[in-house]
Amino acid sequence: MRYFVDTNVIIDILNQPQNMGKLLPVEDGNKFYINQLVYLESLRTIDIQKTKIFGSAQTLLNNFTILDMNQDIYDQTVQFSRFCRSQGILLKGKCEAIDFLHFMTAKYYQLELLSNDKDIEKLKITYVTWKES
Repeated sequence: MRYFVDTNVIIDILNQPQNMGKLLPVEDGNKFYINQLVYLESLRTIDIQKTKIFGSAQTLLNNFTILDMNQDIYDQTVQFSRFCRSQGILLKGKCEAIDFLHFMTAKYYQLELLSNDKDIEKLKITYVTWKES
C-alpha cells in the first residue's frame, strides 16, 4: 500500500517513538509519503532547545518520499473545500485549509491518508459525493 502521512501522525511518532509500529503499517511493500507542508509543520513544532529530537525528526522525515504540490492540487483543494462548505461540512480547528490540502494531496497521488484527525472521515464521505456531482 501507499500512504500519505498527516502531520499529526508524525508528531505522535516523535512524541512516542515506541508507538511507530502502531501508527504506521510498516509492512513489506508499504510506502510512505508526505508533502513539503507536512515536513515544515512537523519540524516547526519542535522546541528550539530540543536539538536531539529535532535531529530525530529530520531523520524520520527524510525516510518519507516528499511529494510535489502543484496548481492542480491547490485548485482541487479550493473546489472541494467550497463544495464541503456548501454542504455544511466544517472542520474543527485552526488548520482547516491545511487539512483540506493534505486530503487532496493524498487523493491526487492516489494514496491512502493516515491521519488521527476525526474530520477526515467526513471528508472521505463528502469526497465521493463531490466526485459524483
